[in-house]
Amino acid sequence: MNALILSGPGLTPTAVADLSESFEEGDIRIKHGAVRITGLSPMSERALMRKFWTKPDIDAVSVPEDLSIKSFKLLTIDMDSTLIQNECIDDLAALCGKGEEVAAVTKAAMEGKLSFAESLTQRCAVLAGAEADCLKEALKKVRLTRGAFRFIDFCHRHGLKTVILSGGFTAITKPVAASLGMTGAVSNELVVKDGKLTGEVTGPDGGPIQDGLGKANRLEALAADLGVSSSAAIAIGDGANDLEMIKRAGVGVAFHAKPMVKMQAPYAIDASGLDAVTLFFKESWD
Repeated sequence: MNALILSGPGLTPTAVADLSESFEEGDIRIKHGAVRITGLSPMSERALMRKFWTKPDIDAVSVPEDLSIKSFKLLTIDMDSTLIQNECIDDLAALCGKGEEVAAVTKAAMEGKLSFAESLTQRCAVLAGAEADCLKEALKKVRLTRGAFRFIDFCHRHGLKTVILSGGFTAITKPVAASLGMTGAVSNELVVKDGKLTGEVTGPDGGPIQDGLGKANRLEALAADLGVSSSAAIAIGDGANDLEMIKRAGVGVAFHAKPMVKMQAPYAIDASGLDAVTLFFKESWD
């Protein structure tokens, strides 16, 4: 049996009341800004899902009724446009007066003309000669995604290790992780020499650039370090380079994601904050 989870700004008291009157079967539980419905027939659940899929301000997610956070030991989460609202490479480019040049490379990458590693390499090359202090300025611009603190706190209270896996930069990811009390962050490195960016970028510990496959493999390695399989991991991201990580996890969530990612991910959140993921688990409803 499944539980249908509804959340989002469109889930007003009036909408909840209308929902309660629209069908007789099932058990409805309501908490601030969210509804959990169990006991629906597959046909009724599909009908409700279709109804809410047309509403951009309400998320409708079907999860196993007995899904428990106790089954999970690890959270891996993307940073840019997932854990935080920013795209840090764009912030850096704007601070260095290179916004248009970086945007052109980003556009080519979005059109599939460049791999993630090629795109990142070219965008970072544009930053060559910029003062390294721009990294500190970019960090000041970081804004957490709505619900990020509550979600990470929920994971910590239930004993999960929490790790940022990012294609972004350690100068940003590590302070963000530390600010949330997370276990750590694994990301790429901008090369600095004599107080300036060289325009070069390396992967974690100077290795290959961390792309989508690198994130997925890192998830597997982190899970193995904990003595569990990837099925005991939750993975969340928004971009194409998060998709393989999302697919390998026990619970994989496309968060405010690109359409291609959302179509292939097991679960998707579009209207709600990150804390909506806590609603997947039965402990949130105890």
